[in-house]
Amino acid sequence: MNIVVVGGSRGIGKAIATQLAGDGNQVLIVGRNRETLENTVKEIGKNASFYQADITKEVDSLALAEYVKTEFVIDGLVLSAAQFPRQETKKSVIEPDVAELSSILEANVVANYRFVKYLIPLLQKRIHPRIVIIGSTSGIRQDKGGVYGISKWALASYAYNLRDECKAYGIGVSLINPGGTFTETRVKKSGDDHSLLESSDFGILVSALFRMSPQAVMERVDIRPIAGDTY
Repeated sequence: MNIVVVGGSRGIGKAIATQLAGDGNQVLIVGRNRETLENTVKEIGKNASFYQADITKEVDSLALAEYVKTEFVIDGLVLSAAQFPRQETKKSVIEPDVAELSSILEANVVANYRFVKYLIPLLQKRIHPRIVIIGSTSGIRQDKGGVYGISKWALASYAYNLRDECKAYGIGVSLINPGGTFTETRVKKSGDDHSLLESSDFGILVSALFRMSPQAVMERVDIRPIAGDTY
């Protein structure tokens, strides 16, 4: 399959892209930083390529959609890119200013909405197409998620409605909600630190999703560390 992974050069998105490429899929990794993209593709190997774009910008989103239409012939889409809040006010919905909320909603909800809208006509033409949306456990419960949590609640609502509407087109839509996960920015305290999830856990999960029978879809999966999230 040909799978586009937005936000696939780092963190959870990178783990997903790595696993999918290892399964033999052709993976197009999308991100904003060219150097990071080049390094990730080099690391993954022959089944990976990249396209530099910031899908929060409409012109980039449209150009990427045109590239996918003519050069990649998409079968699946993974939306993993996200903007995070400022650390000093990340738990609050009072202290951050309106501009920060607007920016996070644009990145985490509106950009995905717009890009999917461009790609739906392309996915409709494929056999057993899939859309995977990476949400957050901040979007399924009240846990001091701040403005980031607001955006992930909105993204979850979008995913549920997209799932329902895409039934008519034969497009499977899945929402995956990660809890606390080790990434480049949330590093282990030591080699035996198992307090958070591994990014590779999501590569395993999404790989299974794309290998399921065509009539099956993971509607929503919530994954948390055994001991729960810590903030």
